[in-house]
Amino acid sequence: MSRLLENYYNNKKIRTVLGKKTYFNGELAFNDSLKINGNFIGKINATGFLVVGENSVVEADISANSVVVCGTVKGNIFASEKVEMQSTGKIYGNVRAKKIKISDGVIFSGKCEIIK
Repeated sequence: MSRLLENYYNNKKIRTVLGKKTYFNGELAFNDSLKINGNFIGKINATGFLVVGENSVVEADISANSVVVCGTVKGNIFASEKVEMQSTGKIYGNVRAKKIKISDGVIFSGKCEIIK
């Protein structure tokens, strides 16, 4: 588990979870933290922390403060702070962030850009 994700779990900062059997279609905005364990199609525009759970599928362009990908993302990711791709993660899109961490085993098809 990543240090960023571990800190959120230990401090119980993940405020909202979309469960494994959740199917959500549309635009999603939030300020705090969210973990998606189900399926999401649409657009995510947040100022908070997003976790894409291990068996989840997100088909969306994502804008958030920090993003941890353990599942599948089909779309571009912009994070004003950090993107972490865990070993079970699959990303099919471009990633832009101040910090990017890619673990062994990640499937990534796209471009990375470090922003200032």
